[in-house]
Parts: sequence; structure tokens; C-alpha cells
Amino acid sequence: MSKVQLPFGMQDYLPDDCYNKTTAENAICGIFSSYGYKKVSTPALEYSDLFTSGSMMSEKRLFKLTDTDGSLLAMRADVTMQICRMYVTSMTGVQRMYYALDSYEFLDDSNSARDREFAQTGVELMGDTGEEGELEVLEMAADALLASGLKNFTVELGHVGYFDGLAEDLGISESAAAKLKRLINKKDMLGAELFFRDSGLSNASRESILSLTSLFGGREILDKAEKLCSGKKSAAALEKLGRLLGKLENMGLGRYFSIDLGMVSANNYYTGIVMKGLCEDIGVSILDGGRYDQLCARWGSPTRAIGFAIGTRRLLAALRAQGKREKAPKADIAFAVTDCDEMTVRSVIGKLRKKNTVVRVFGGEDELIAYCRAKGINRALLFDGAPIELTISGKGGKI
Repeated sequence: MSKVQLPFGMQDYLPDDCYNKTTAENAICGIFSSYGYKKVSTPALEYSDLFTSGSMMSEKRLFKLTDTDGSLLAMRADVTMQICRMYVTSMTGVQRMYYALDSYEFLDDSNSARDREFAQTGVELMGDTGEEGELEVLEMAADALLASGLKNFTVELGHVGYFDGLAEDLGISESAAAKLKRLINKKDMLGAELFFRDSGLSNASRESILSLTSLFGGREILDKAEKLCSGKKSAAALEKLGRLLGKLENMGLGRYFSIDLGMVSANNYYTGIVMKGLCEDIGVSILDGGRYDQLCARWGSPTRAIGFAIGTRRLLAALRAQGKREKAPKADIAFAVTDCDEMTVRSVIGKLRKKNTVVRVFGGEDELIAYCRAKGINRALLFDGAPIELTISGKGGKI
């Protein structure tokens, strides 16, 4: 007998899982909407070069297929890139958008803990909104995670300009800097040490970058980092982070934010602040985002922009670890029909369904009572010539 299995990296949402997913997404999207953001949706298929041009993504990360005219298509791999395409082709000025969509990444390692299909709920603020726009997005990130019911989370802030400034001051080439970024982002101290061993740089010049893996914590990190840099770009990044953190503290949100200067750009389109939401109950990021001012320039329309996305499955895992997983609501009323015209049944049940969840049991009185016992439903209707209301006792009998 054949065994039916899902491809690796895919997972079903069973009723309780789907209920919790919908509840969390609705709470988060409610926050986005309350800030004046409007929901958008993007297609599941795009031309593959939307994701790969300019070396933004590797083709190896895409699920690809061929269109009827021979064009190479790809399944949705990055919603931010799609929204940038949407903006430059159909919008102008400041636009506030949010989404709740699935994306797809081709993984050929069946041992990977990552998903090939992953649900995300996110926002994009497009247009010249400057630092006030950054503050709005950061405030919204905290409010969205709080609305989901999550506790004990921190949104870590970094700035790609700090690392870029250090690399420029040390004369590290762009390709070498990209390799070093990956090592720093993983906090791979040994890898970074080996990189510098082969680079020929002096021990003194290494310290500022090697220290990145330990530059995380509160405001004191900014003071420590300032002593390790001399260039204007790095100093400007620290100044920006200090201002934002100060404003968040003034808003009463300081306890939800910290600094991590070792969090350099995970996606190579980020150009300024970057953010990552972490929770002590799960070992991976729940929220990721940042500023990406050059992404729209790929289509000839430079536009300042910032956004973030919350990984739904990771958020649900964190909520479950905190005891926040709920059962899907049970029906309020069950009914069965043994002898009654369907018009009467539809009329009575239709009125009940306007305010209640009502489920039909196929069978007679015994089946109705047994179903209510199994599902914990206390109220039932038996249509036997006329509707007869039954109250099912906790022990399973009827009163």
C-alpha cells in the first residue's frame, strides 16, 4: 500500500493550527490597518528575473517553471520585491501597504529545518518618509507582536552602514566584505578570525570588525561601538540608532528594543537600519526587516522604503511555547432531523446561525446526544414534527 506524504518543507494546517494562524494574522493585520496601511496581494508567479536581476537572489533559491512562450517564471520568493514592482508601475508618493501571503524557497536539503513554503504577514512603507517613517514602522512592529499575544520578545536593531563604514575604512573589497558579512551575521567568530588571517590586515585593524559579534545589548553598546570606529559612515549609523532608540524609549517602548551591530544585512538590498524580532522561547527570528532605498531603483524609480515581515509559523511556535495555543471554537448548537419539513428546519436554523455556530448531526436523537457528548455541546435541537430543544448534561444524558 502506498504511503501518502507531503514533500519536505511543506506542512498542513489542521483545524486548530489554522484557527490559531488566522487569529494571529487577523490581530496583526488589525494593527497594520489601524496605522492606515492598506492590504495588497501579489501573484504567486512572476518572471524569474524580478528576483534574480542585480544578483538580488540566487536562481537556486527559486521554484522555476517555463511559460508557454518559453519565458522563465518563478513562484513568489520575496513579497518586498513584488511590492516594489507594484509601486513603480502603479503608484506614486507615500504608500502604506500590508500583506498576508505565502512565499516559496527551493531547498534541496531534506535535512533542513527551514520551510519551502512559509507564510508571512508584513508591511511596506514606500516614499520619502525619512526617520519618522522608520519610527512608525518600529512602533508598529512592537504593537503587532503584542497584539498577537506574544510576550518576552525583543526587536533588535542594527544598521548596515556601521559595518560598511568599517569595511571601507579597512579597504576591504566589496566581494570580500560580502563574505565577511555572512560570517558576522551568523556570529561565526572562528570564520571571521580565519578570514582576517588570510587577509593580511593588521591585528589592530581587525578588532573593530571582530568585535561585531559581541556588540549587542542596550544603549551602552552604542558608546562601546563609537570607540571602535573613526569613519563618518559608521558614526552616522550609530547616531541614527541612538536617535531612534531614544524616541522609542520616550514612547514607553524601550523595553522591547535593543541593539545588535553584528546583525548586518541578511538580504543584500538593505541600505540602512535592519531589525530582527527574537523571543526567548524560540531560537530563530520571528520578525525581519529593514530599510531598502535602492530596490526600486532597479526599475528606474529610486524610492525610499522600509518594511518588515513576521514569519507566521515561527510566531505560532513561540506562542505555543508560551501556552497560547487554543482549540478551534466548538459549535454552540447541534441539531438533527427525524421528521420535519425542510422549510421549517431552514427557517429556524437560519435565524440561529445569525448569532451562533450551528452544526447538523445526521441521524436521530441517539446520534444527536452522542455527538453533543463527544464535542462538549450543551444545546441541541431535535426536529421531530416540530423543533424540540434539548439540554445535554455534562455527563452525556439529556435533561
